[in-house]
Amino acid sequence: MNPSAIALKRVVLVDTGPLVAAIDAGDLHHAWAKATLPKLTGKLLTCEAVASEAAHLLDNDPAAMASLHGFLGRMEIVPVLRDELDKVFARLKRYAPRMDLADGCLVALAARDADAVVLTTDTRDFSTYRVPFASPEGLFADK
Repeated sequence: MNPSAIALKRVVLVDTGPLVAAIDAGDLHHAWAKATLPKLTGKLLTCEAVASEAAHLLDNDPAAMASLHGFLGRMEIVPVLRDELDKVFARLKRYAPRMDLADGCLVALAARDADAVVLTTDTRDFSTYRVPFASPEGLFADK
């Protein structure tokens, strides 16, 4: 997908996949993430569950953590569970076993802002969550 189409979005909710892909040169979506993330000019949001999942997937490698720190420093890290614990866990139950905690929090953030789009590498799962998302396969609207 053309990274400039995503860059036009006013609010971009960043999932774990693009962060890991941008940092891990061996990731299948590395080139896409490296081309897309720097071009995002809208408001970038994520949540602590995404940051935690990314650190885990990057094996807490010191160099990777430094890169992750740089990416997260460009974003607003929004608390979700404090205010929407029951809603997030209701979604986790509804979409089990497909939805993980990070996805649940991003879907909650997407519900807060009609102009938001989730940036993810997980087309299969986000296709079921009924929120707008962008992935290496394209930009998809809410169903």
